[in-house]
Amino acid sequence: MHTLLWEGQDTAKLTELVDFAWRSLGAVDLALIAHGTLPDQERAQNDIGYALEQFRTNGESAIACMLALAKHFEEQGHGVLAVIGSVAGDRGRGSNYVYGAAKAAVDTLASGLRAQLFKKGVHVLTIKPGFVATPMTAELDLPPMLTATPERVAADIEKAVNNRRDVLYTPWFWVWIMRIIRFLPAIIFKRLSL
Repeated sequence: MHTLLWEGQDTAKLTELVDFAWRSLGAVDLALIAHGTLPDQERAQNDIGYALEQFRTNGESAIACMLALAKHFEEQGHGVLAVIGSVAGDRGRGSNYVYGAAKAAVDTLASGLRAQLFKKGVHVLTIKPGFVATPMTAELDLPPMLTATPERVAADIEKAVNNRRDVLYTPWFWVWIMRIIRFLPAIIFKRLSL
């Protein structure tokens, strides 16, 4: 077993790390990209450097991972590339639009990779969790009925990988919540305190 450390914005090191993983393992059946932060939106609004750093962590670093892994999956001709995005990427909300914009970028790139790699025998899964009780959300006042445990999300991800789902909203009810949010007219949506 190997443990390799990577600083999320060091793309040169990322290529080395992924190359090493493939050389060491011979083949990879599943890669799961699961990292990020929850930015302070108020600080992001007043500190452009901080906002861009958060965008790089939540968006660009995941995109870099997807691109580095996709190259190897394509050459290998099979496997699953899974990335954790967020329901926040489905529509920009006033309360977390820096985070949401980063996750929207991840979602769009994953969608394009899905179309490209499908022809090569590689599956791409985008995972869109709603509220999850983790250290990242510990300071938030989340609605208990809409908040999942990490174990619940992990079980949903395992099922989605096995069933070759393209997009997973987890827990399941988030697909309906986000459909409503996506299709609300802008004149109404911008007045909501979401």
